Amino acid sequence: MKRRLFLAAAAAMVPATAVHAEAYPSKTIRVVLPGPPGGLLDVAARSLSEAMQRELGQTWLIDPRPGANGILAAQLVLGAPADGYTLYLTVSGHVVLNLLMRAPFDAMTDFRPIAMVGVSSALICVPPASPANTIAEFVALARANPGKLNYLNPGNGTSSHLIPEQLRMKYGIDITSISYKGLPPGVQDLLGNRLDLAIVSTTLAGPHVKAGRLKAIGVVGLKRAPDLPGVATMEEQGEGDLQVQSSIPILGQKGLPDAIVDRLNRAVNRALADPEVRARLANASIEPMPMTPGELDEAMRREHVRLGKLIRQLGITADGV
Repeated sequence: MKRRLFLAAAAAMVPATAVHAEAYPSKTIRVVLPGPPGGLLDVAARSLSEAMQRELGQTWLIDPRPGANGILAAQLVLGAPADGYTLYLTVSGHVVLNLLMRAPFDAMTDFRPIAMVGVSSALICVPPASPANTIAEFVALARANPGKLNYLNPGNGTSSHLIPEQLRMKYGIDITSISYKGLPPGVQDLLGNRLDLAIVSTTLAGPHVKAGRLKAIGVVGLKRAPDLPGVATMEEQGEGDLQVQSSIPILGQKGLPDAIVDRLNRAVNRALADPEVRARLANASIEPMPMTPGELDEAMRREHVRLGKLIRQLGITADGV
């Protein structure tokens, strides 16, 4: 009798958060995205969907909320309880949001790293008639034509903006930023030979390169594109220090319990080992990159410091700010 009373008393002392963590998940998990339906983040989230539902036993509901440079989606997540049922699948640019604009939250301290989906590759492209076939040759071309070349800027602080700006700063070349509302309209001008350089997602640029409508002079990513084996990476061309990779992390609120973070991290990493998931991600030119929560936290902090220094050097603010 005394033993039963002791056990009952001990159970009553277990924190509510621990009980919830043990039962987690018991309902639909909502995954909020700062990008549009059909975009890269939407494709990444849906690539994981079936495997995550199998791993967690609950529906993985994708909720695209584009707009306001990610602020709308981030606020939606932060306004939800820190119980693991509202997650944020976002882009690596999240780490410099507060350096580009005023936001009603701290992108680094108000979110908790959970898992990394992977890294999306991009192609450094020029028109087919360009004499440049490598990054070094483009630099030489720009030096020979000061002020005459331009590049596609789909948004301040994006990799498509920061990589050309780093080239400009490193080599002292004079190239002009031409602003567009996203990559697709800018790619049309690149195809029309009205732009001289663009860093474009492999998914978008790849078909044009293979058809000869664009020329790729470099890969922004971990390795060469399987269907474009002749195009060297930035690292292989000695420009690895200028690389700004587009990674896709999953975050939660800062108060998310450790047990839930660990449960989600294990589920994501097991999903990333699934051959079907890897094939879907490969079709979107996303290289899986499983990490522990601690590894993701460290990686995000490194990029926050590195890109923050660059943004301050260049005096960059968000578009329209």
